[in-house]
Amino acid sequence: NDLSFEETVFVDGNIYFDALITDISNAKKSIELESYIFANDSVGQKISHALIEAAKRGVMVRILVDGAGSPYFATTLAHSLEKAGVQTRVFHPFPWQLWNWSRSVVKWPILLRWIYLFLKSNSRNHRKICIIDKEIAYIGSINITADHLHQNKEGLSWRDAAVRFKGISLKELSESFESAWFSKTIQERMRDTFHRVKKNPYIRLNNSWHRRRVLYRNLLKRMRRADHRIWISNAYFVPDNFLLRRLKLAADYGLDVRVLLPKKSDVFMMPWASEAFYSSLLKSGVRIFEYLPNNLHAKVLFVDDWILVGSSNLNYRSILHDLEADAVITKESSKKILEEQFLKDLQNSQEITFDNWKKRPWYQRFSGRA
Repeated sequence: NDLSFEETVFVDGNIYFDALITDISNAKKSIELESYIFANDSVGQKISHALIEAAKRGVMVRILVDGAGSPYFATTLAHSLEKAGVQTRVFHPFPWQLWNWSRSVVKWPILLRWIYLFLKSNSRNHRKICIIDKEIAYIGSINITADHLHQNKEGLSWRDAAVRFKGISLKELSESFESAWFSKTIQERMRDTFHRVKKNPYIRLNNSWHRRRVLYRNLLKRMRRADHRIWISNAYFVPDNFLLRRLKLAADYGLDVRVLLPKKSDVFMMPWASEAFYSSLLKSGVRIFEYLPNNLHAKVLFVDDWILVGSSNLNYRSILHDLEADAVITKESSKKILEEQFLKDLQNSQEITFDNWKKRPWYQRFSGRA
């Protein structure tokens, strides 16, 4: 089905950054970029240079990074960006990050601001989006960092995924950026919270508690109605009881349920946290694979023919606390690329069988329980 908009999926960091820089270089009016991590490395500097050039051409450029993901952005790249006219802000810096306070999205008096930031310490902006001229949008799990390049410091790029849209409505995505940028009044924010969630066929945003509930229920309902497969590629997999039950039931009913996780993670405790669920899933017939070459950072979900790519992990943080953005893939050519990549990743992985898992060494059992 040839739909009238453009949809390009990326499973390669080098190609993704080249496309992003090309679009930034062609921007005419505005660029809004949100990234959990904006590193001061070869990629961060290259993207910064493209954004500075855009600002010099008169494009309105705004960058929003997260206080936990990019704690030192304000002391490194922010100065040269701002000198060129780029606006930068930091989402919920930790209260003790005094160097980030002037760029905090909240501009309240000091004591009020400290209290607010303390209360919001657990609420992060985990999105990776870029909106160009309100026409082009990038959504996925690729941060602005050289970790995603082929020749990074570890030798192999992180496995990741993202999508570029052109020609779909970006109204909600733009509004969610404004909301995170804190350019909305308290009344507008309250109205957004209680707004009925419009069904966007392409973009899923969880920027209110109501949206979170609706989207998560929708996801579980899709899994309940799945006909033949549920495939999951996820970086930080710590399912709640609802999701765990859904996956086990699907496998019990004979569906092809596969979960692909990283063998080694950039978050030290994450493999152990995920392993706590292995026995229960394997017993039900869920197949579990651990990706070996490097860090698997992608968040891709297949439920039959419905495919989701984005920043959301299947864990409590994404479900309850963090701002996330995900995209529904609708073009057959894009689906084919993601499917082939998933199967290729399985070939570069080790399958964990129930028998092997039962025979694992005592220290591994202990760490899983801890």
